[in-house]
Amino acid sequence: MVKNSLRRLNRYREIVSLFGKYGFGYIVEDVGLTHMLSMKAKIASDFKQGNMKSAGSRVRSLFEELGPTFVKMGQMLSIRSDLLPAEITIELEKLQDKVPPVPAGDIKDKILQELGFPVEELFHSFNEECVAAASIGQVHEAVLKDGSSVMVKVQRPGIKKNIFTDLQIMRDLSRLLEQRYDWARHYHLADMVDELAESIKKELDYLEEARNTETIGMQFDNHEKIKVPNIHWDYTTAYVLTMEKLTGIKLTELDRAGCSKECKRNIAELLAEAFLTQILKEGFFHGDPHPGNILYLPEKEQLGLIDFGQVGRLPARMRDDAANLMLGLMMEDTDLVVKALYRLAKVPHTVDENHFYDDIDRIRKKLSHMPLGELNLGYTIKEIFATAREHQIIIHKELTMMGKTLITFEGIIKDMDPAINIIELARPYGEALLLERYNPVNMGKRLWKDAEGLSSTLASMPGKVEELVGKTTDGHLKFEISLTEIKSILTKFDRMSNQISFSLTLLAFSIVVLGLIIGVTFGSQSILTGIPAMEIGFIIAFFMFLWILYSILKSGRF
Repeated sequence: MVKNSLRRLNRYREIVSLFGKYGFGYIVEDVGLTHMLSMKAKIASDFKQGNMKSAGSRVRSLFEELGPTFVKMGQMLSIRSDLLPAEITIELEKLQDKVPPVPAGDIKDKILQELGFPVEELFHSFNEECVAAASIGQVHEAVLKDGSSVMVKVQRPGIKKNIFTDLQIMRDLSRLLEQRYDWARHYHLADMVDELAESIKKELDYLEEARNTETIGMQFDNHEKIKVPNIHWDYTTAYVLTMEKLTGIKLTELDRAGCSKECKRNIAELLAEAFLTQILKEGFFHGDPHPGNILYLPEKEQLGLIDFGQVGRLPARMRDDAANLMLGLMMEDTDLVVKALYRLAKVPHTVDENHFYDDIDRIRKKLSHMPLGELNLGYTIKEIFATAREHQIIIHKELTMMGKTLITFEGIIKDMDPAINIIELARPYGEALLLERYNPVNMGKRLWKDAEGLSSTLASMPGKVEELVGKTTDGHLKFEISLTEIKSILTKFDRMSNQISFSLTLLAFSIVVLGLIIGVTFGSQSILTGIPAMEIGFIIAFFMFLWILYSILKSGRF
Protein backbone atom coordinates (compact mmCIF):
# COMPACT_ATOMS: atom_id res chain seq x y z
CA MET A 1 0.00 0.00 0.00
CA VAL A 2 2.78 2.45 1.03
CA LYS A 3 4.80 1.48 -2.03
CA ASN A 4 1.82 2.17 -4.33
CA SER A 5 1.19 5.53 -2.67
CA LEU A 6 4.82 6.54 -3.08
CA ARG A 7 4.82 5.48 -6.73
CA ARG A 8 1.65 7.49 -7.33
CA LEU A 9 3.09 10.57 -5.57
CA ASN A 10 6.34 10.39 -7.56
CA ARG A 11 4.41 9.99 -10.81
CA TYR A 12 2.19 12.93 -9.84
CA ARG A 13 5.29 15.08 -9.34
CA GLU A 14 6.75 13.94 -12.66
CA ILE A 15 3.53 14.83 -14.53
CA VAL A 16 3.23 18.24 -12.87
CA SER A 17 6.91 19.01 -13.60
CA LEU A 18 6.50 18.13 -17.28
CA PHE A 19 3.44 20.39 -17.51
CA GLY A 20 5.68 23.23 -16.36
CA LYS A 21 8.50 22.21 -18.70
CA TYR A 22 6.27 22.42 -21.80
CA GLY A 23 4.80 25.83 -20.98
CA PHE A 24 1.68 24.83 -19.05
CA GLY A 25 2.96 25.95 -15.64
CA TYR A 26 0.12 28.48 -15.42
CA ILE A 27 -2.33 25.56 -15.28
CA VAL A 28 -0.31 23.97 -12.45
CA GLU A 29 -0.42 27.33 -10.66
CA ASP A 30 -4.16 27.87 -11.30
CA VAL A 31 -5.18 24.49 -9.88
CA GLY A 32 -2.90 24.86 -6.85
CA LEU A 33 -0.27 22.17 -7.49
CA THR A 34 2.92 24.27 -7.44
CA HIS A 35 3.76 22.80 -4.02
CA MET A 36 4.43 19.46 -5.79
CA LEU A 37 7.27 20.99 -7.84
CA SER A 38 10.84 20.69 -6.67
CA MET A 39 12.94 23.88 -6.59
CA LYS A 40 14.68 22.76 -9.80
CA ALA A 41 11.32 22.15 -11.51
CA LYS A 42 9.98 25.55 -10.36
CA ILE A 43 12.99 27.28 -11.90
CA ALA A 44 12.59 25.32 -15.15
CA SER A 45 8.80 25.79 -15.35
CA ASP A 46 7.10 28.39 -17.51
CA PHE A 47 4.21 29.97 -15.60
CA LYS A 48 3.18 32.37 -18.37
CA GLN A 49 0.30 31.47 -20.68
CA GLY A 50 1.92 30.34 -23.91
CA ASN A 51 1.19 31.17 -27.52
CA MET A 52 -1.81 29.14 -28.74
CA LYS A 53 -0.14 28.71 -32.14
CA SER A 54 2.53 26.53 -30.54
CA ALA A 55 0.15 24.88 -28.05
CA GLY A 56 -0.52 21.89 -30.33
CA SER A 57 3.12 20.89 -30.75
CA ARG A 58 3.77 21.45 -27.03
CA VAL A 59 0.81 19.24 -26.07
CA ARG A 60 2.02 16.50 -28.44
CA SER A 61 5.58 16.63 -27.04
CA LEU A 62 4.20 16.63 -23.49
CA PHE A 63 2.03 13.54 -24.11
CA GLU A 64 4.84 11.65 -25.84
CA GLU A 65 7.19 12.25 -22.90
CA LEU A 66 4.49 11.34 -20.37
CA GLY A 67 4.25 7.88 -21.93
CA PRO A 68 1.71 5.24 -23.08
CA THR A 69 -1.37 6.36 -21.14
CA PHE A 70 -1.15 9.95 -22.31
CA VAL A 71 -0.27 8.88 -25.87
CA LYS A 72 -3.42 6.74 -25.98
CA MET A 73 -5.46 9.55 -24.45
CA GLY A 74 -4.05 12.00 -27.00
CA GLN A 75 -4.84 9.67 -29.91
CA MET A 76 -8.43 9.38 -28.70
CA LEU A 77 -8.71 13.15 -28.19
CA SER A 78 -7.41 13.72 -31.74
CA ILE A 79 -10.85 12.76 -33.08
CA ARG A 80 -12.64 15.33 -30.88
CA SER A 81 -12.72 18.20 -33.37
CA ASP A 82 -16.06 19.07 -31.80
CA LEU A 83 -14.21 19.94 -28.55
CA LEU A 84 -10.64 20.93 -29.43
CA PRO A 85 -9.23 23.55 -31.83
CA ALA A 86 -7.83 22.28 -35.14
CA GLU A 87 -4.24 23.26 -34.20
CA ILE A 88 -4.46 20.83 -31.26
CA THR A 89 -6.17 17.88 -33.00
CA ILE A 90 -3.81 18.03 -36.01
CA GLU A 91 -0.80 17.68 -33.70
CA LEU A 92 -2.43 14.93 -31.61
CA GLU A 93 -2.93 12.89 -34.80
CA LYS A 94 0.88 12.77 -35.10
CA LEU A 95 1.39 11.06 -31.73
CA GLN A 96 3.72 8.10 -32.08
CA ASP A 97 3.05 4.83 -30.27
CA LYS A 98 6.41 3.18 -30.98
CA VAL A 99 8.67 2.03 -28.16
CA PRO A 100 11.64 -0.37 -27.86
CA PRO A 101 10.52 -4.01 -27.72
CA VAL A 102 10.44 -6.01 -24.49
CA PRO A 103 13.21 -8.68 -24.34
CA ALA A 104 12.11 -12.08 -25.68
CA GLY A 105 12.78 -13.73 -22.31
CA ASP A 106 10.22 -11.48 -20.58
CA ILE A 107 7.66 -12.22 -23.30
CA LYS A 108 8.16 -15.96 -22.91
CA ASP A 109 7.76 -15.67 -19.14
CA LYS A 110 4.48 -13.79 -19.66
CA ILE A 111 3.17 -16.50 -22.01
CA LEU A 112 4.13 -19.20 -19.48
CA GLN A 113 2.36 -17.27 -16.71
CA GLU A 114 -0.82 -16.82 -18.80
CA LEU A 115 -1.10 -20.12 -20.73
CA GLY A 116 0.49 -22.44 -18.17
CA PHE A 117 3.07 -23.98 -20.53
CA PRO A 118 6.43 -22.85 -21.90
CA VAL A 119 6.58 -21.49 -25.45
CA GLU A 120 8.44 -24.63 -26.64
CA GLU A 121 5.52 -26.86 -25.64
CA LEU A 122 2.79 -24.58 -26.97
CA PHE A 123 4.20 -23.79 -30.42
CA HIS A 124 6.01 -25.67 -33.15
CA SER A 125 8.06 -22.51 -33.64
CA PHE A 126 8.10 -19.03 -32.10
CA ASN A 127 9.93 -16.06 -33.61
CA GLU A 128 11.67 -14.25 -30.74
CA GLU A 129 12.05 -11.10 -32.84
CA CYS A 130 8.81 -9.11 -32.66
CA VAL A 131 6.96 -8.00 -35.79
CA ALA A 132 5.59 -4.84 -34.15
CA ALA A 133 6.09 -3.16 -30.78
CA ALA A 134 3.71 -0.60 -29.23
CA SER A 135 3.31 0.96 -25.81
CA ILE A 136 0.83 -1.66 -24.55
CA GLY A 137 1.98 -4.85 -26.26
CA GLN A 138 4.02 -6.43 -29.02
CA VAL A 139 3.38 -9.04 -31.72
CA HIS A 140 5.37 -12.20 -32.55
CA GLU A 141 4.94 -14.70 -35.38
CA ALA A 142 4.50 -18.35 -34.44
CA VAL A 143 3.36 -21.72 -35.77
CA LEU A 144 1.05 -23.98 -33.77
CA LYS A 145 1.63 -27.71 -33.35
CA ASP A 146 -1.01 -28.40 -36.02
CA GLY A 147 0.91 -26.25 -38.54
CA SER A 148 -1.35 -23.16 -38.36
CA SER A 149 0.50 -19.85 -38.80
CA VAL A 150 -0.51 -17.39 -36.10
CA MET A 151 0.27 -13.95 -34.69
CA VAL A 152 0.75 -13.80 -30.92
CA LYS A 153 0.10 -10.44 -29.24
CA VAL A 154 1.55 -10.19 -25.72
CA GLN A 155 0.93 -7.38 -23.25
CA ARG A 156 4.00 -5.69 -21.76
CA PRO A 157 4.69 -6.90 -18.20
CA GLY A 158 3.66 -4.30 -15.59
CA ILE A 159 2.10 -1.90 -18.11
CA LYS A 160 -1.41 -2.29 -16.69
CA LYS A 161 -0.39 -1.11 -13.21
CA ASN A 162 1.39 1.95 -14.67
CA ILE A 163 -1.57 2.87 -16.84
CA PHE A 164 -4.04 2.56 -13.95
CA THR A 165 -1.86 4.90 -11.85
CA ASP A 166 -1.84 7.47 -14.68
CA LEU A 167 -5.61 7.18 -15.11
CA GLN A 168 -6.18 7.93 -11.41
CA ILE A 169 -3.99 11.02 -11.71
CA MET A 170 -5.84 12.10 -14.87
CA ARG A 171 -9.15 11.91 -12.99
CA ASP A 172 -7.73 14.07 -10.19
CA LEU A 173 -6.42 16.65 -12.65
CA SER A 174 -9.69 16.78 -14.60
CA ARG A 175 -11.65 17.50 -11.42
CA LEU A 176 -9.21 20.25 -10.42
CA LEU A 177 -9.56 21.79 -13.88
CA GLU A 178 -13.35 21.71 -13.59
CA GLN A 179 -13.11 23.61 -10.31
CA ARG A 180 -10.93 26.30 -11.91
CA TYR A 181 -12.08 26.69 -15.55
CA ASP A 182 -15.57 27.33 -16.99
CA TRP A 183 -14.72 25.51 -20.25
CA ALA A 184 -13.81 22.35 -18.29
CA ARG A 185 -17.16 22.41 -16.49
CA HIS A 186 -19.10 23.12 -19.69
CA TYR A 187 -17.58 20.15 -21.52
CA HIS A 188 -17.78 17.88 -18.43
CA LEU A 189 -14.04 17.21 -18.59
CA ALA A 190 -14.07 14.70 -15.71
CA ASP A 191 -16.79 12.63 -17.41
CA MET A 192 -14.86 12.76 -20.68
CA VAL A 193 -11.69 11.50 -18.96
CA ASP A 194 -13.74 8.68 -17.38
CA GLU A 195 -15.05 7.69 -20.83
CA LEU A 196 -11.58 7.73 -22.36
CA ALA A 197 -10.26 5.76 -19.39
CA GLU A 198 -12.87 3.07 -20.00
CA SER A 199 -11.77 2.85 -23.65
CA ILE A 200 -8.13 2.45 -22.62
CA LYS A 201 -9.06 -0.23 -20.08
CA LYS A 202 -10.87 -2.18 -22.82
CA GLU A 203 -7.72 -2.02 -24.95
CA LEU A 204 -5.83 -3.58 -22.04
CA ASP A 205 -8.17 -6.58 -22.09
CA TYR A 206 -7.22 -8.83 -25.02
CA LEU A 207 -10.35 -10.92 -24.46
CA GLU A 208 -12.33 -7.81 -25.38
CA GLU A 209 -10.28 -7.42 -28.56
CA ALA A 210 -10.81 -11.10 -29.38
CA ARG A 211 -14.59 -10.69 -29.00
CA ASN A 212 -14.48 -7.57 -31.20
CA THR A 213 -12.60 -9.52 -33.86
CA GLU A 214 -15.20 -12.29 -33.84
CA THR A 215 -18.08 -9.78 -34.04
CA ILE A 216 -16.56 -8.02 -37.07
CA GLY A 217 -15.80 -11.43 -38.60
CA MET A 218 -19.45 -12.48 -38.33
CA GLN A 219 -20.46 -9.38 -40.32
CA PHE A 220 -18.56 -10.80 -43.30
CA ASP A 221 -19.15 -14.52 -42.80
CA ASN A 222 -20.76 -14.82 -46.23
CA HIS A 223 -18.48 -12.37 -48.00
CA GLU A 224 -15.74 -14.06 -50.01
CA LYS A 225 -13.72 -10.90 -50.58
CA ILE A 226 -13.43 -9.53 -47.02
CA LYS A 227 -11.37 -11.53 -44.51
CA VAL A 228 -11.07 -11.17 -40.71
CA PRO A 229 -8.63 -13.48 -38.83
CA ASN A 230 -9.98 -16.31 -36.69
CA ILE A 231 -9.21 -16.31 -32.95
CA HIS A 232 -7.46 -19.31 -31.36
CA TRP A 233 -9.26 -19.24 -28.01
CA ASP A 234 -7.16 -22.01 -26.40
CA TYR A 235 -4.14 -19.70 -26.72
CA THR A 236 -5.86 -16.47 -25.70
CA THR A 237 -6.24 -14.74 -22.32
CA ALA A 238 -6.70 -11.15 -21.12
CA TYR A 239 -2.92 -10.64 -21.66
CA VAL A 240 -2.14 -12.91 -24.64
CA LEU A 241 -4.05 -12.88 -27.93
CA THR A 242 -3.44 -15.52 -30.60
CA MET A 243 -5.07 -15.15 -34.01
CA GLU A 244 -4.80 -16.47 -37.55
CA LYS A 245 -1.98 -14.94 -39.57
CA LEU A 246 -3.11 -13.11 -42.72
CA THR A 247 -0.38 -13.02 -45.37
CA GLY A 248 -0.86 -9.97 -47.53
CA ILE A 249 0.39 -6.61 -48.77
CA LYS A 250 0.05 -3.40 -46.80
CA LEU A 251 -2.00 -0.82 -48.70
CA THR A 252 0.97 1.55 -48.65
CA GLU A 253 3.00 -1.00 -50.69
CA LEU A 254 0.55 -1.67 -53.53
CA ASP A 255 2.66 0.16 -56.14
CA ARG A 256 5.74 -1.84 -55.19
CA ALA A 257 3.69 -5.03 -55.55
CA GLY A 258 2.68 -4.04 -59.10
CA CYS A 259 -1.00 -3.45 -58.37
CA SER A 260 -2.76 -1.98 -61.42
CA LYS A 261 -5.19 0.97 -61.44
CA GLU A 262 -8.09 -1.46 -61.87
CA CYS A 263 -6.79 -3.54 -58.94
CA LYS A 264 -6.66 -0.40 -56.76
CA ARG A 265 -10.20 0.52 -57.80
CA ASN A 266 -11.43 -2.93 -56.74
CA ILE A 267 -9.64 -2.60 -53.37
CA ALA A 268 -11.17 0.87 -52.87
CA GLU A 269 -14.65 -0.48 -53.56
CA LEU A 270 -14.09 -3.36 -51.13
CA LEU A 271 -12.83 -0.89 -48.52
CA ALA A 272 -15.88 1.33 -48.98
CA GLU A 273 -18.20 -1.68 -48.77
CA ALA A 274 -16.47 -2.98 -45.63
CA PHE A 275 -16.64 0.27 -43.65
CA LEU A 276 -20.02 1.52 -44.84
CA THR A 277 -21.46 -1.90 -43.98
CA GLN A 278 -19.92 -1.71 -40.52
CA ILE A 279 -21.03 1.89 -39.87
CA LEU A 280 -24.43 2.21 -41.54
CA LYS A 281 -25.75 -1.34 -41.44
CA GLU A 282 -24.17 -3.06 -38.42
CA GLY A 283 -23.34 -0.09 -36.19
CA PHE A 284 -20.15 -1.83 -34.99
CA PHE A 285 -16.98 -0.78 -36.78
CA HIS A 286 -13.17 -0.76 -36.78
CA GLY A 287 -12.08 2.29 -34.74
CA ASP A 288 -8.46 2.44 -35.94
CA PRO A 289 -8.38 1.69 -39.68
CA HIS A 290 -4.90 3.00 -40.48
CA PRO A 291 -3.04 1.41 -43.46
CA GLY A 292 -1.10 -0.97 -41.18
CA ASN A 293 -4.37 -2.58 -40.07
CA ILE A 294 -5.63 -3.27 -43.61
CA LEU A 295 -4.05 -5.83 -45.93
CA TYR A 296 -4.60 -6.90 -49.53
CA LEU A 297 -4.45 -10.68 -49.97
CA PRO A 298 -3.57 -11.07 -53.70
CA GLU A 299 -3.96 -14.86 -53.81
CA LYS A 300 -7.73 -14.64 -53.32
CA GLU A 301 -8.06 -10.91 -54.12
CA GLN A 302 -9.34 -10.31 -50.59
CA LEU A 303 -9.28 -7.36 -48.24
CA GLY A 304 -7.95 -8.31 -44.79
CA LEU A 305 -8.88 -6.38 -41.61
CA ILE A 306 -6.85 -6.78 -38.40
CA ASP A 307 -6.33 -5.20 -34.92
CA PHE A 308 -9.69 -4.47 -33.29
CA GLY A 309 -8.49 -3.02 -30.00
CA GLN A 310 -10.49 0.12 -30.76
CA VAL A 311 -14.02 -0.21 -32.10
CA GLY A 312 -16.89 2.21 -32.60
CA ARG A 313 -20.49 1.49 -31.68
CA LEU A 314 -23.63 3.17 -33.02
CA PRO A 315 -26.95 2.18 -31.39
CA ALA A 316 -29.84 1.60 -33.83
CA ARG A 317 -31.43 5.05 -33.41
CA MET A 318 -28.06 6.80 -33.64
CA ARG A 319 -27.19 4.71 -36.69
CA ASP A 320 -30.32 5.98 -38.47
CA ASP A 321 -29.48 9.58 -37.59
CA ALA A 322 -25.85 9.15 -38.72
CA ALA A 323 -27.14 7.74 -42.01
CA ASN A 324 -29.47 10.75 -42.32
CA LEU A 325 -26.49 13.05 -41.78
CA MET A 326 -24.54 11.39 -44.58
CA LEU A 327 -27.58 11.15 -46.85
CA GLY A 328 -28.32 14.83 -46.27
CA LEU A 329 -24.81 15.70 -47.48
CA MET A 330 -25.12 13.41 -50.51
CA MET A 331 -28.58 14.77 -51.40
CA GLU A 332 -27.60 18.41 -50.62
CA ASP A 333 -30.40 18.64 -48.04
CA THR A 334 -29.43 21.05 -45.23
CA ASP A 335 -32.70 20.45 -43.33
CA LEU A 336 -31.94 16.73 -43.09
CA VAL A 337 -28.37 17.40 -41.92
CA VAL A 338 -29.42 19.86 -39.19
CA LYS A 339 -32.27 17.65 -37.92
CA ALA A 340 -29.87 14.68 -37.73
CA LEU A 341 -27.31 16.77 -35.83
CA TYR A 342 -29.90 17.90 -33.27
CA ARG A 343 -30.67 14.26 -32.51
CA LEU A 344 -26.99 13.32 -32.38
CA ALA A 345 -25.87 15.98 -29.91
CA LYS A 346 -26.54 17.83 -26.67
CA VAL A 347 -27.94 21.15 -27.86
CA PRO A 348 -28.01 23.98 -25.28
CA HIS A 349 -31.21 26.03 -25.06
CA THR A 350 -29.15 29.16 -25.77
CA VAL A 351 -28.14 28.07 -29.30
CA ASP A 352 -29.00 30.47 -32.13
CA GLU A 353 -30.79 28.01 -34.42
CA ASN A 354 -30.90 30.33 -37.46
CA HIS A 355 -27.19 31.12 -37.18
CA PHE A 356 -26.31 27.43 -36.79
CA TYR A 357 -28.50 26.50 -39.78
CA ASP A 358 -26.77 29.14 -41.93
CA ASP A 359 -23.33 27.81 -40.95
CA ILE A 360 -24.27 24.22 -41.84
CA ASP A 361 -25.86 25.39 -45.09
CA ARG A 362 -22.62 27.20 -45.98
CA ILE A 363 -20.63 23.96 -45.47
CA ARG A 364 -23.15 21.98 -47.50
CA LYS A 365 -23.02 24.49 -50.39
CA LYS A 366 -19.24 24.42 -50.36
CA LEU A 367 -19.39 20.63 -50.70
CA SER A 368 -21.83 20.80 -53.63
CA HIS A 369 -19.64 23.32 -55.53
CA MET A 370 -16.42 21.33 -55.20
CA PRO A 371 -14.98 19.49 -58.24
CA LEU A 372 -15.67 15.74 -58.09
CA GLY A 373 -12.04 14.84 -57.39
CA GLU A 374 -11.83 17.22 -54.41
CA LEU A 375 -14.98 16.06 -52.59
CA ASN A 376 -14.14 14.83 -49.10
CA LEU A 377 -16.94 13.42 -46.97
CA GLY A 378 -14.84 12.72 -43.86
CA TYR A 379 -13.40 16.22 -43.57
CA THR A 380 -16.79 17.73 -44.32
CA ILE A 381 -18.25 15.87 -41.35
CA LYS A 382 -15.27 16.96 -39.25
CA GLU A 383 -15.92 20.59 -40.26
CA ILE A 384 -19.58 20.20 -39.29
CA PHE A 385 -18.57 18.87 -35.85
CA ALA A 386 -16.14 21.78 -35.41
CA THR A 387 -18.94 24.21 -36.30
CA ALA A 388 -21.15 22.54 -33.72
CA ARG A 389 -18.40 23.13 -31.14
CA GLU A 390 -18.37 26.85 -31.99
CA HIS A 391 -22.08 26.91 -31.10
CA GLN A 392 -21.33 24.96 -27.87
CA ILE A 393 -23.21 21.92 -29.22
CA ILE A 394 -21.64 18.72 -27.84
CA ILE A 395 -21.56 15.83 -30.32
CA HIS A 396 -21.90 12.33 -28.84
CA LYS A 397 -18.55 10.55 -28.67
CA GLU A 398 -19.78 7.67 -30.87
CA LEU A 399 -20.18 10.12 -33.75
CA THR A 400 -16.69 11.53 -33.37
CA MET A 401 -15.28 8.01 -33.67
CA MET A 402 -17.33 7.54 -36.85
CA GLY A 403 -15.99 10.83 -38.23
CA LYS A 404 -12.40 9.81 -37.51
CA THR A 405 -12.95 6.42 -39.18
CA LEU A 406 -14.42 8.05 -42.30
CA ILE A 407 -11.50 10.49 -42.53
CA THR A 408 -8.92 7.70 -42.16
CA PHE A 409 -10.31 5.24 -44.68
CA GLU A 410 -11.13 8.06 -47.11
CA GLY A 411 -7.49 9.16 -46.87
CA ILE A 412 -6.38 5.59 -47.65
CA ILE A 413 -8.59 5.54 -50.74
CA LYS A 414 -7.26 8.93 -51.90
CA ASP A 415 -3.67 7.68 -51.52
CA MET A 416 -4.47 4.67 -53.73
CA ASP A 417 -6.20 6.75 -56.41
CA PRO A 418 -6.88 10.52 -56.01
CA ALA A 419 -9.60 10.33 -58.67
CA ILE A 420 -11.75 8.00 -56.56
CA ASN A 421 -14.57 9.81 -54.76
CA ILE A 422 -15.93 8.36 -51.53
CA ILE A 423 -19.34 10.02 -51.98
CA GLU A 424 -19.80 8.33 -55.34
CA LEU A 425 -18.74 5.00 -53.81
CA ALA A 426 -21.11 5.54 -50.87
CA ARG A 427 -24.11 6.66 -52.94
CA PRO A 428 -25.33 3.13 -53.84
CA TYR A 429 -25.24 2.17 -50.15
CA GLY A 430 -27.14 5.34 -49.25
CA GLU A 431 -29.79 4.61 -51.88
CA ALA A 432 -30.10 0.99 -50.69
CA LEU A 433 -30.48 2.29 -47.14
CA LEU A 434 -33.27 4.64 -48.22
CA LEU A 435 -35.10 1.81 -50.00
CA GLU A 436 -34.75 -0.39 -46.93
CA ARG A 437 -35.89 2.38 -44.57
CA TYR A 438 -38.97 3.28 -46.59
CA ASN A 439 -39.91 -0.29 -47.33
CA PRO A 440 -43.58 -0.56 -46.18
CA VAL A 441 -42.83 -3.66 -44.08
CA ASN A 442 -39.90 -2.00 -42.28
CA MET A 443 -41.89 1.21 -41.78
CA GLY A 444 -44.71 -0.83 -40.28
CA LYS A 445 -42.28 -2.54 -37.87
CA ARG A 446 -40.86 0.81 -36.76
CA LEU A 447 -44.31 2.31 -36.27
CA TRP A 448 -45.41 -0.72 -34.27
CA LYS A 449 -42.30 -0.53 -32.11
CA ASP A 450 -42.81 3.22 -31.51
CA ALA A 451 -46.50 2.60 -30.74
CA GLU A 452 -45.53 -0.05 -28.17
CA GLY A 453 -43.16 2.41 -26.53
CA LEU A 454 -45.79 5.17 -26.56
CA SER A 455 -48.48 2.90 -25.11
CA SER A 456 -46.07 1.84 -22.36
CA THR A 457 -45.38 5.50 -21.56
CA LEU A 458 -49.09 6.38 -21.54
CA ALA A 459 -49.89 3.38 -19.34
CA SER A 460 -47.31 4.44 -16.76
CA MET A 461 -48.33 8.11 -16.82
CA PRO A 462 -51.19 7.94 -14.23
CA GLY A 463 -48.84 6.29 -11.75
CA LYS A 464 -46.17 8.93 -12.39
CA VAL A 465 -48.72 11.74 -11.88
CA GLU A 466 -49.95 10.13 -8.66
CA GLU A 467 -46.35 9.80 -7.43
CA LEU A 468 -45.68 13.46 -8.27
CA VAL A 469 -48.81 14.62 -6.43
CA GLY A 470 -47.89 12.44 -3.43
CA LYS A 471 -44.39 13.86 -3.21
CA THR A 472 -45.73 17.41 -3.50
CA THR A 473 -48.27 16.75 -0.70
CA ASP A 474 -45.67 15.17 1.59
CA GLY A 475 -43.15 17.94 0.89
CA HIS A 476 -40.64 15.48 -0.67
CA LEU A 477 -40.58 16.94 -4.17
CA LYS A 478 -37.02 17.53 -5.38
CA PHE A 479 -35.78 20.02 -7.96
CA GLU A 480 -32.55 20.01 -9.98
CA ILE A 481 -30.78 23.37 -9.96
CA SER A 482 -27.70 24.26 -12.00
CA LEU A 483 -24.60 25.85 -10.44
CA THR A 484 -25.34 29.21 -12.06
CA GLU A 485 -28.88 29.14 -10.67
CA ILE A 486 -27.55 28.26 -7.19
CA LYS A 487 -25.16 31.22 -7.37
CA SER A 488 -28.03 33.55 -8.29
CA ILE A 489 -30.20 32.21 -5.44
CA LEU A 490 -27.38 32.61 -2.90
CA THR A 491 -26.81 36.19 -4.07
CA LYS A 492 -30.49 36.95 -3.47
CA PHE A 493 -30.28 35.38 -0.02
CA ASP A 494 -27.26 37.58 0.73
CA ARG A 495 -29.19 40.68 -0.29
CA MET A 496 -32.14 39.71 1.90
CA SER A 497 -29.96 38.92 4.93
CA ASN A 498 -28.02 42.19 4.52
CA GLN A 499 -31.23 44.18 4.33
CA ILE A 500 -32.53 42.44 7.50
CA SER A 501 -29.19 43.07 9.26
CA PHE A 502 -29.33 46.74 8.32
CA SER A 503 -32.91 47.04 9.61
CA LEU A 504 -32.05 45.34 12.92
CA THR A 505 -28.94 47.48 13.36
CA LEU A 506 -30.92 50.64 12.67
CA LEU A 507 -33.56 49.51 15.17
CA ALA A 508 -30.90 48.79 17.82
CA PHE A 509 -29.26 52.14 17.23
CA SER A 510 -32.64 53.84 17.59
CA ILE A 511 -33.21 52.06 20.92
CA VAL A 512 -29.77 53.19 22.17
CA VAL A 513 -30.54 56.80 21.21
CA LEU A 514 -33.95 56.53 22.91
CA GLY A 515 -32.26 55.14 26.05
CA LEU A 516 -29.84 58.05 26.08
CA ILE A 517 -32.68 60.55 25.83
CA ILE A 518 -34.58 58.86 28.67
CA GLY A 519 -31.41 58.66 30.80
CA VAL A 520 -30.70 62.35 30.38
CA THR A 521 -34.31 63.28 31.15
CA PHE A 522 -34.84 61.02 34.20
CA GLY A 523 -31.27 60.41 35.32
CA SER A 524 -30.37 60.22 39.00
CA GLN A 525 -27.16 60.83 40.99
CA SER A 526 -24.80 57.87 41.46
CA ILE A 527 -21.14 57.02 41.75
CA LEU A 528 -20.94 56.89 37.95
CA THR A 529 -22.54 60.28 37.49
CA GLY A 530 -19.18 61.89 36.80
CA ILE A 531 -18.40 59.44 33.94
CA PRO A 532 -19.91 60.37 30.54
CA ALA A 533 -21.03 56.73 29.95
CA MET A 534 -23.99 57.70 27.80
CA GLU A 535 -21.89 59.78 25.43
CA ILE A 536 -19.25 57.04 25.16
CA GLY A 537 -21.93 54.37 24.51
CA PHE A 538 -23.53 56.58 21.86
CA ILE A 539 -20.22 57.09 20.07
CA ILE A 540 -19.41 53.35 20.13
CA ALA A 541 -22.90 52.41 18.91
CA PHE A 542 -22.73 55.04 16.17
CA PHE A 543 -19.38 53.81 14.84
CA MET A 544 -20.60 50.17 14.96
CA PHE A 545 -23.62 51.24 12.92
CA LEU A 546 -21.38 52.96 10.35
CA TRP A 547 -19.10 49.90 10.16
CA ILE A 548 -22.01 47.49 9.52
CA LEU A 549 -23.51 49.85 6.94
CA TYR A 550 -20.11 50.14 5.15
CA SER A 551 -19.65 46.33 5.10
CA ILE A 552 -23.09 45.75 3.61
CA LEU A 553 -22.66 48.43 0.92
CA LYS A 554 -19.13 47.19 0.07
CA SER A 555 -20.44 43.64 -0.61
CA GLY A 556 -22.61 45.07 -3.39
CA ARG A 557 -25.53 42.92 -2.27
CA PHE A 558 -28.03 45.33 -0.76
